[in-house]
Amino acid sequence: MFYNVKLNVKNLKKGIIIIIILALIWAVLSHQIIQGVISPARENVIYRVDTDEKLISITFDVVWSDEYTKDLLKILERYRLKATFFVTGKWIENYPELTEEILKQGHEIGNHTYAHANLKDLSEEEIKEEIVKVDNLLKEKFDYKTKLFRPPFGEYNEQVVNTARELGYQTVLWSIETGDWLNPGVDKIIDKVVKRAHKGGIILMHNCYPQGIKALPAIIHAIKLKELSIIQVSELIEKTKNKNDYKEVIQYNLEE
Repeated sequence: MFYNVKLNVKNLKKGIIIIIILALIWAVLSHQIIQGVISPARENVIYRVDTDEKLISITFDVVWSDEYTKDLLKILERYRLKATFFVTGKWIENYPELTEEILKQGHEIGNHTYAHANLKDLSEEEIKEEIVKVDNLLKEKFDYKTKLFRPPFGEYNEQVVNTARELGYQTVLWSIETGDWLNPGVDKIIDKVVKRAHKGGIILMHNCYPQGIKALPAIIHAIKLKELSIIQVSELIEKTKNKNDYKEVIQYNLEE
């Protein structure tokens, strides 16, 4: 009986050690995912770029309104920075002058679908229509062509990614979510970026949330203090270590 007790205690200790080790591994992986070191990505989806250069991109999803877009453009102009705007077709139709101003200031535009629907709920033909309508609008109104695509809500499946790729698009998400759409407070938005900014990172912001716009100058300063240079996403992709292998754009592939 004494032997059985000793054996049970020994097994219990082993079990506790295994649990602690697994917990530590999970903590490290979770931290890396949050920091953008490991991105929960599929093949052909860009969350971050694998580069040795101290570069980062700021992207803006442009969907709902134009309320703070002019302020945003003024800030970028003041700091002489170029960003990437993922714009919906409906926004382009509603605000053609602002769309033109974005391009006039040298920023690049990515395709964010026409109506900002969840593409996982659509058929292949409907997905194509959502993407092609934006393609046509940019071509007809501004003689502009983009190869960057971001699915609404960051939601995608194999069909969405494959359809975009067949249309000549690279699917781009993000590794740093500012949470500006939650209005958590300007300081919290800044703190998120300061903690998570990394080489090859892609930051997600929006054009229509005031706290994000107020936080932007401090975010720019913080990024510069980390000795990171802000460039557009298309330029960042060009800086991937192995340009001959598209998969190298993604740091790791993890199952969803």
